[in-house]
Amino acid sequence: MKKLLTVLLLISSFSVFSAHHEEAETTEKEHTYAFAYNSTFSIPAGSQPQRVEKQVLDNLATLEENGYYNCGLLRHQFGGERAYYSYCYFDSWEHFGEINDSNSAAAREPVQLYGDHTDHLVAILERNMSSKRTPYVLRATYTFGPFLTANEMRDRARLLFDAYNRAFEGCVLAEHAWGPELAWYFYCGYDSYADFAKKSSVLMEIHESELADAKTDIRNHSDDLMVRVK
Repeated sequence: MKKLLTVLLLISSFSVFSAHHEEAETTEKEHTYAFAYNSTFSIPAGSQPQRVEKQVLDNLATLEENGYYNCGLLRHQFGGERAYYSYCYFDSWEHFGEINDSNSAAAREPVQLYGDHTDHLVAILERNMSSKRTPYVLRATYTFGPFLTANEMRDRARLLFDAYNRAFEGCVLAEHAWGPELAWYFYCGYDSYADFAKKSSVLMEIHESELADAKTDIRNHSDDLMVRVK
């Protein structure tokens, strides 16, 4: 009798685990990851970064409750701005409208602990990174000459992105939809700085052999190396 109960419990546990796993897979497949809501929260001089971090994490929890999904948080390590960078995905502009029309802005906002704040809505053109979240993320930002058409800018971005995508073995390509700058963004993960050194060397080789003489019409370019918080 005891053996029978043990077997039944094992079967029940396995069924619950399988159902949960299938539900997670179904939810993942239902989403398109077509757009992202990116935010930057600068760390004021003399402040405690951990307090800013907690406030942004609380904000992300609220955004996920409201309907955004797969949110994440990155922190400046090397690059231009000493800040936290958050992101959340949404499926379409209709989805974006549903989230924002059904969740009114809070009547009383908490005390602002961060400095400057910027939001940017971007379209995801390619998403080649694995579902595993890497502890570090490179963000490369490119803008192009204003004499180019929108499609020509996009072509230049894809040409450069292909090099990053090969070197880092899968990256995300995003382009401006609504926000402060007409730019393209490459997001690439790496597991350690030894891994970054290896992938960076591959990127430099591709650049020298394929892109050094290419007419890319780059106007501005910046890189940010970030560490993952969430």
